[in-house]
Amino acid sequence: MAQSPAVPRPVTVLVIEDNIDVADSTARFLRVGAGFDVKVAYDGMTGVRMALADRPAAVVCDISLPRLHGLEVGRQLGRLSPKPLLIAVTAFDGAYSEDLARAAGFDHYLVKPADPFRIEQLVRDHAGPAGAGA
Repeated sequence: MAQSPAVPRPVTVLVIEDNIDVADSTARFLRVGAGFDVKVAYDGMTGVRMALADRPAAVVCDISLPRLHGLEVGRQLGRLSPKPLLIAVTAFDGAYSEDLARAAGFDHYLVKPADPFRIEQLVRDHAGPAGAGA
């Protein structure tokens, strides 16, 4: 009996953002426009719990979050193995803020309003040519 080819799983992305409109519109774009499997958390603590349970390929995270600051989210998720792609999306523009985010474990730093196509491309580049996610 011939085996059917493996169907790649969709790339899983976790959006952590306390602005519900921004979180939901980002998730909608990544889900509908990019075809990713997207989950949303509206505070840092919930986001870390979801990431530990779901092990997403990428996390798009605001820096100013309630319950657990985004920099601490980055520090905690940066210790995971395998480490998800960590994308900071924040209103803070400047080298100092970017340095803090990178020191916390973020791979990329985008200033709001972040281009959703840029987020999609970063996730695709991280997922690799097969597009299979974690």
